[in-house]
Amino acid sequence: MAQSHSHLEPLFRLAGYTLLSLFLLDLLAILIPFNFTNSVWEFQLANQLVERAPVPILGLIFVLIGESQFRFFKFLSWLSLLGGILYFLLLPLAISAIVRIDQQSSTQIATRSAQIQQLKEQINKAQTSADIAAILSRINPQATPPEIGNPEVVKQQLLASLSQNERSLQAQAASRENNLGTQIKNTIKISLGALISGTFFLVIWQKTRKIVNQSQFGS
Repeated sequence: MAQSHSHLEPLFRLAGYTLLSLFLLDLLAILIPFNFTNSVWEFQLANQLVERAPVPILGLIFVLIGESQFRFFKFLSWLSLLGGILYFLLLPLAISAIVRIDQQSSTQIATRSAQIQQLKEQINKAQTSADIAAILSRINPQATPPEIGNPEVVKQQLLASLSQNERSLQAQAASRENNLGTQIKNTIKISLGALISGTFFLVIWQKTRKIVNQSQFGS
């Protein structure tokens, strides 16, 4: 039985290096192009790395089971420590990203709402065709000012358009509130996944360090 296990060690090693290679390819595809400071990209990065955590964990275990070269074994031991640190760093990354995503969405809605209210005030105060033309130029500076025959008709059209934009903005605000629970749930899932994965990597490091220390002491 022991002999049959020894024949399986190269297979474990091959399977492990295959899984680690596939994870490395996935990691490069996720990271490139780098877009740090983009909160959406950072959140997706944390989510994708947590979802793929079983691949490097299994890869490391398989390689450590089958690896007979002490130097590679020692290198993989330190690699597991690095993996644990990186996965723990995903915790603040995911939380910070989702907070910034919500803040950016809230700021955009508030800014757009203030702009609509300002335009409404300007339109209501407008009396002449020149006033309306000036407002239209501010709304779309690149467009050629149209001929305004009846200022009151144009004012009503502009106000109706702004009211429609305002309703759309209110729908976005309601959608943001409704999605907040889902975002919190996803953040908790990612955070727990990163915590569990990071802890498991550190467990691998602790176990392998004992073997490395015993081997060094024995030699």
